[in-house]
Amino acid sequence: MNRYKLPSWAKFEIGRAAVYWKTMNGLPPSSGEKLKLFYNPAATQLVPNEEFGIAFNGGFNQPIMCGGEPRAMLRKYRGKADAPIYSIQICIPKHALNLIFSFTNGVDWDGPYRLQFQVPKALQNKPIDFFNKGLAEELSKEGACEQAIFPDTNKVITKCAMIGNLSKEGGDRCDLNFVVGCTDPSSHLYNPLANVDDGTCTIELDSESEE
Repeated sequence: MNRYKLPSWAKFEIGRAAVYWKTMNGLPPSSGEKLKLFYNPAATQLVPNEEFGIAFNGGFNQPIMCGGEPRAMLRKYRGKADAPIYSIQICIPKHALNLIFSFTNGVDWDGPYRLQFQVPKALQNKPIDFFNKGLAEELSKEGACEQAIFPDTNKVITKCAMIGNLSKEGGDRCDLNFVVGCTDPSSHLYNPLANVDDGTCTIELDSESEE
């Protein structure tokens, strides 16, 4: 299992790379970040399930924490010419060093992949046991895994419970920083990172037609 490196969006979109990821600040993923993972089955031999498409299964560190049942992914249609792509959102815990994940159609699997996270300066040079014990404590809270890995939906969610920095009062929270833009894959104005449609997809241009 090799560490997964970020391809270009163009390479991912045409099916030459299976996985693409994006953080809201454009920096490499690190603890406390919201991470959005995209999957293009056209780059693999995994055939989407007719009912639900593709499901995500993965967890943090070794042994894998927050694994278990596959989670639903949002299917994004791109018109008749291109197959759909899928996405899911991750809130990275404070003690997570990496995300190990696979994809399934309910029968066959693609993966595993490993995405490495940046470690905060205050926690650098700590032993692996430190991170695994800290992560186990974070994820032992009821519902913690559901808050760390959850389906990508069109619903506007501005906050998520941040399990990486819990306090007695219930924990700090992290901004999800939703992205406004065109969410229609068939539009030339399509923004693959947008999670809230702002209506720009339907704007007709007077001087030129859509490509």
